[in-house]
Parts: sequence; structure tokens; C-alpha cells
Amino acid sequence: MTTAAQDYGTVPNRWVQAVLALIIMLFISPYEYTFTLFESPIAKAHHWALPGVALTFTIYVLVASFFMIPSGFWSDRWQPRWFTTVAGAITGLGWIMSAHAQTLPELYLAYGIGSLGPGYIYANSVNNALKWFPEAHRRGLAVGLIDMGFGAGSALFIPFLAGVIKSGPFGYQTAFTEMGIAMIVVIVIVAQFLHYPQKGWLPEGFSPELERQQRLHSRVANATQDLGPRDVLKTWQFWLAWIGMALITAAGLMVTAHIVDMAKVDVLVAGAVVGVAAATLSRIPNGLMRWVAGIVSDYIGRELSMLIAFVICGLSLFFMAQTHNGTLFIILAMVAMGTWGPLFTLFPALVGDYFGRPHSGINYGMLYTAKGIGGVFAGFIAAAIFHSTHSWTTDFDIAAVFAIVAGIIGIFLKPPGTRLVHGTRNSHEHSSAAS
Repeated sequence: MTTAAQDYGTVPNRWVQAVLALIIMLFISPYEYTFTLFESPIAKAHHWALPGVALTFTIYVLVASFFMIPSGFWSDRWQPRWFTTVAGAITGLGWIMSAHAQTLPELYLAYGIGSLGPGYIYANSVNNALKWFPEAHRRGLAVGLIDMGFGAGSALFIPFLAGVIKSGPFGYQTAFTEMGIAMIVVIVIVAQFLHYPQKGWLPEGFSPELERQQRLHSRVANATQDLGPRDVLKTWQFWLAWIGMALITAAGLMVTAHIVDMAKVDVLVAGAVVGVAAATLSRIPNGLMRWVAGIVSDYIGRELSMLIAFVICGLSLFFMAQTHNGTLFIILAMVAMGTWGPLFTLFPALVGDYFGRPHSGINYGMLYTAKGIGGVFAGFIAAAIFHSTHSWTTDFDIAAVFAIVAGIIGIFLKPPGTRLVHGTRNSHEHSSAAS
């Protein structure tokens, strides 16, 4: 009888699938990580207030985040090819329609509709890693590799888009259109090669039972696995993780949405140039550290990794509020974004660790809604605070506190139904023996 592991050769190589997902993530990244380039030019071209334009970013975060729930449901049940094809078309059309928006409601509608595409693609790409890499010691590495495309990908596009936007009063329209076309072409083509593993497939040599036994001898043993969404919502771990994710996403998205304008206000010399440089360079550690954090967290744990990364992020944000030196501003932005980006590796890996693999798509989709709440502060509220104070200092300080509290929350997380074992049986084993 042929086993699932022996069928491995009949399905696409899982590392190829990971690279394909990385490429697609790269081409949806401009939605989030280049909007800071468009914010002021759009406001200036149409004589709109900055908070009104910033609301567009909040709408994107809300739509993409909450659409992760149905997207995760679909990702758990159907192959990704045609869903990703449609999502790629919607992603590009959203930017093309945004180029022609003549009123704020039209911009909100265009960017909001387009945000459905990244919402599905992000859910599917992360789920790709969780399904192709069931091994706990590779889960962080795989998620980090794929998510690196989303975090760092925009660094490839920012210099190009910034140049096009500067070409004239409505250069942002050309930038929207050209990038939108590129999104459609690349994502639709790559989508044709995406594939999930066959039901029941496992990597050759991998034994879920053996991995479970190994956990029983580790410091923390996982007694609860493969929880569906209803059971996940009953755990305190989910809600504590949700709060932590809302806080840390709010902190980093605030910088992501406004960093170019922040430099114009807070940096004394050549603020506009510093802003574009900070936006470009900070994306590189943002993406790279997602991969690094994934690898490190496979060894030291997701929880400790969160504490280290998020506290450093918060401290960097505090110092960004104080500096007026362009070089130091860029360096601090790189540190802050480099230690913020790992959240998008650590939380999905945590979901796989705590709640299992079969429902990973919808389970992470539910957790990802926390990003939508964070986006409310990061976009509109942060811009409104600046509009009333004429300084980004208050925003930086609030974001710094959010990040540090999120890091502290990390150390209180542990898998459902577990306790420290130190060589003794865990609670699950004990109850089984008693029965």
C-alpha cells in the first residue's frame, strides 16, 4: 500500500511552491508599503486634507485583514490556482481604478475593492507554508521565507514609484496604473503553478507521532492539537495573542503609512529625500528579519522571540521621536521595521504550534483581524493626531508603548493544555494514565 510520504514525488516540490508564494507576496506588498509615497501627492493634487487621504490606508488594512477569515476558509478547502488568479486581477485593478479616482469616496472604494486581492493572497501564501511544512522545526523558516517577499518586496518598487510620482502633479496616477498592470501580469502567471499537497501528504521521513513524543520531553509539551475555529475562539491564548498582534501591528503600520511625511516634518535637512531613503531601506530588514526570526524562533520559541523583537522595536520608536538627524532617522527606522516585521512570521507559526495544521488558514485569518484594528490607529487616527499637534512625536510615543506591551504579552503565551514538564509527564499523559 502506498503511503502519503511515498506519494511526495507526485506533487510539486514544496520549496518551489514556497518561492512562488514569495514572488506573489512581493507583488502585493506595494499596497501596504508604498502608500506613504502617494499620501501627500494625492492630497496636494486634489487639495484634500491629509487625514482624509490617510483613511484610505485604514480602509485597506481593515478590508485586507477581515477578508482573511473567508480567505482562510477557502484556503483550507480548495486548491489556490483559480482563487489566486482572480485575486491577482482584483489587486491590479484596484490600483488602476485608484489612479482615476476624483473624489475621496471614489478613492476609498477603488483602494478598498483592490484590497480584497492582497487579503486572499496573504492568507493563501501563509497557509501554503503551514501546509507544505508540517515540521515544527521548519515552520518558522518557511513562513519567514514566504513573508519576506511581502516585507522586503516593496524596496524594489519604492525608488521607481517615487520617481514616477515626482514626474508631475498627477504623476501618482501613472505610478498607480503602471504598477497595477505589473501586479496583474505577474500574479496571474505565477498563480497557474501554485498547488497544495495532496490530502494526507507528509514529507518523507516525517512522523507526526514521533514529533509529538519529542515534545513530551521538551520544556513545554503540547497537549492540544488540530483545533477548529470554534474551539480556538474558546482559548485564552487566542485572545491574548490577538491583543498583542493588534498593538504591535498598530505600532509598525503607523510608521509604514506615514514615514515619508514624518521625515519631512521631523528631519531638519532634506526631509523628503530622507523619507524616501528610510522607506526604501527599512523595507529590507523588515523582510529579511521575518525570515531570520522564523529560523531563530524554531529554536528559542515564538514567545521569547516576540519579547526580544517587539521591545527593541518600541525602544527604536521612542528614539525616532527624539531625533532630527537624517542619518540616525534612517538607521532607527531600519531597526524599528526590522524588529517589527517578524510579527508576520511569529504569529502564524504560533497558530500552527498551538492549534494545528488542518484549520491553519481560517485560524490565522481570525487572528489577523487584529491587524485591522491596529490599522485604525495607524492610518486615520495617527494622521488626525498629527493634524492637531503638527508633530509626529505623540504618534511615535504611543506606538512605542504599544510595541513594548506586545512584547511583554508574548512571555505570557503558552500552548493550550500545557504545563512545564521538566522530564515529567504532561497533563495529557497524566490524565490518560489515570483513566
